[in-house]
Amino acid sequence: MPTPAGNVPDHLAPTVRRVVYLPVNRPFEAAFHSVAAEVASLEKSQRDNVTLLVIDDCAPPVSRANRQVTERVARESGLRVHTLDQQGWRRLATTLIAASGLTGADRATAQTALVKPTGSYGAGPNKAALVAALEGAVSLHRRDSDQITTVDPDTGASPLRLEADLLSRARPEGGAAAYCAGSFLTGRPTRDRRDLERDSTEYAARIDALSQLPFAPARRPPLPPVRERAALLGGQHAERDLTGVVEMGIAAMRSVYEWIPEMPAVGILGSDYFQKGLLYQLDLPVFHHSLPARHTYESWRTEQRDDSHLAWYVRAEVRYAVLRRHWNSFNHLLVAERARVLSDGHFDSRAYGELFVEALHEGARGAESIPDDFVAVYRDAANAATGEVRRRLLVRLAGLEEETGAVNAYVAGAIHEFAALSRLWPGLISAAQRVGRTTALETFTH
Repeated sequence: MPTPAGNVPDHLAPTVRRVVYLPVNRPFEAAFHSVAAEVASLEKSQRDNVTLLVIDDCAPPVSRANRQVTERVARESGLRVHTLDQQGWRRLATTLIAASGLTGADRATAQTALVKPTGSYGAGPNKAALVAALEGAVSLHRRDSDQITTVDPDTGASPLRLEADLLSRARPEGGAAAYCAGSFLTGRPTRDRRDLERDSTEYAARIDALSQLPFAPARRPPLPPVRERAALLGGQHAERDLTGVVEMGIAAMRSVYEWIPEMPAVGILGSDYFQKGLLYQLDLPVFHHSLPARHTYESWRTEQRDDSHLAWYVRAEVRYAVLRRHWNSFNHLLVAERARVLSDGHFDSRAYGELFVEALHEGARGAESIPDDFVAVYRDAANAATGEVRRRLLVRLAGLEEETGAVNAYVAGAIHEFAALSRLWPGLISAAQRVGRTTALETFTH
């Protein structure tokens, strides 16, 4: 696999290929216009080497409406837009699995992990990573379909340009100066806890505490007294992100998406942050820059009109609470046994997955009570609430009570699947690179 000490390509060179992608499960006209403006603002030689990818995971009526948007923008801007829908993805996944030479149980594991129903937070990034390998791209830039970016009309500065600049820089001692570059969000919060926190922030704090470890974990190297900073185009700036400022919906990666996938499980919040999380544990640089995106809600979400979504979301949140506990244990092991996954500049994807499974087994007993404790918090919040807030909390509580007994097993299965896909990931990336030499992306997109 590519190594942290490897060569750093010039991301600003006109011949460098980048993939800019939007994982889409909703109407996205405003978001698509904003990312298209980012790409269109590049110099032509750079713009022509951007693969603008829409990963369509929508119901047919929404897909048709979004397709009208992309076609109109393409006509007006001259941009080439690739849409990878569910059917095209199944063809591409089947092609890559066959090219990888996987057989038997491994082939079945890859097929199940890569072809998921709607609701997998990690599915879009995994599809994009394999497309990036197919395209021979050196970086992968994500824009979520409910987030709006801007281009400075005076300087041309945009998140895309800042990301490309940061990812092009090298450390004096060798290797990349940044493996991830991104920013933060304004507008609506990404985790919607309005009802839970309506009467008291105590309830959210109690839920967050459920995932904490009962012991002090091993520390990463001490934080530097002065953070690394970088001056960027148009008076913008960036600094080393040591506390998780960067949101994945406005972020770019190099290399790490070839080492591991994101977790493919359906319906677990936060399961698309493993690549960035790995960089922190290995002390590989993540930078946040000064051009945020604005996070928006659709009207039905603003008004919380969809009871089925309320129940779905809170079930995804309780699974995350359990996953986060195991993830914290896993991070402890990664720091303590770093040499197992990163030795002599080489990353070991198999060892990464094995460590996660070890953390799962070691921490299983400590996570057993989390679902019941999570339900207790929501019950207390509902009992303290009145009116429509109480009704919505009771909808969530009913959804939780249906799920409680299955949560630990569901999360354990998700971790085992993720570990297995991590082991297979380098072979799938290599297969995509080989397929890309003879097969155009247009074979699978429209």
